[in-house]
Amino acid sequence: MTLSSQVIHVDGIARRFVLAAPTRPPSVIVLSLHGSRSGPEGQARLSRAESLTEHGAVVCFPQGSLPSGSGSEWDLVGDDPYLRATLSTLQAQYPTAHPQVCVTGMSGGARMASRFASMHPDQVMVLGAVAGLRAPVRPMLERPVRVLGFHGTSDRINPFAGGTTDRWDESVVEAARAWAKANGHEGEGEEHAVSPTLTQLSFGSDGDPGAVTLWVCRGAGHTWPGSKLPLFLRLFLGRTSLEVDATAEIWRAAVGSLEL
Repeated sequence: MTLSSQVIHVDGIARRFVLAAPTRPPSVIVLSLHGSRSGPEGQARLSRAESLTEHGAVVCFPQGSLPSGSGSEWDLVGDDPYLRATLSTLQAQYPTAHPQVCVTGMSGGARMASRFASMHPDQVMVLGAVAGLRAPVRPMLERPVRVLGFHGTSDRINPFAGGTTDRWDESVVEAARAWAKANGHEGEGEEHAVSPTLTQLSFGSDGDPGAVTLWVCRGAGHTWPGSKLPLFLRLFLGRTSLEVDATAEIWRAAVGSLEL
C-alpha cells in the first residue's frame, strides 16, 4: 500500500496530511489522528488502518500543528479548522463516499478526535478512541455518534482511573458514561467479561447509532490493541492486548453504521 502526502492551505498556512487511497469504490472516509510526539507515518504503522483501503476506506492521517519531541501534537481548538478543511478536501476528491466520517485517534489524537466528534456530530458517525477517550465537549448532542473506546488498566501515561492534569482528569469510564448520556443513554452500562483480561462495557446495542462501547484491557499499557510494538517501545509503553483488534472493531462499527 502506498501513502501519498498532500498539502492544503488553511488560513494561509500550509498544512500536510498523508493519504491511503481506496483500492475499490470509496465507502467511508477515515481520519486517523496520531498521538503526541508522533506523526502521520507513525500512526499509519501503529493503527494498520491502511489495510482498510481494501474495503473501500479512504484513510487519512492528518498532522497536528504543535511541535512535540520528534513529532507533533494537537491544538484542541486551533486544529479544528484544519481537520474540517481536510475533511472538505477529501469529500471533494471522493464525492461518492458516505458524507459522514469515522474519526479515530491514539492518546492525544484520541483526545482531539473526541473533541472533534462532539463539536461536529453532523459530520462524524463513528468515534474510535484508543488510550485517550475524553468526554464530549457538549453534554447533549443533536445527532448521536457511535463511540468505541479502548484502554489499558496499566496505562501509565493516561491512567485508566484519571489523573491530576486538566487534559487528563476524569476516568475513562466517566468519559464513556458522558458520551452515553450525550447520545441519550442513561444508566451505568452493561459489563460483559470477554475473558479474564478483557471486559466490554456497553451502553446500547450494536444496532444503535448512539451506542457507546468501552473495551477495558486489564494489565495493558498505553498501546493500540491488536498492534505489535518493537521491544523498546513495549518496555516503555507496556503490554498490548491482542484479544481485541481496535482497528477491526472500529471498522466494523463504521460499516454497521452505513447499514442503519
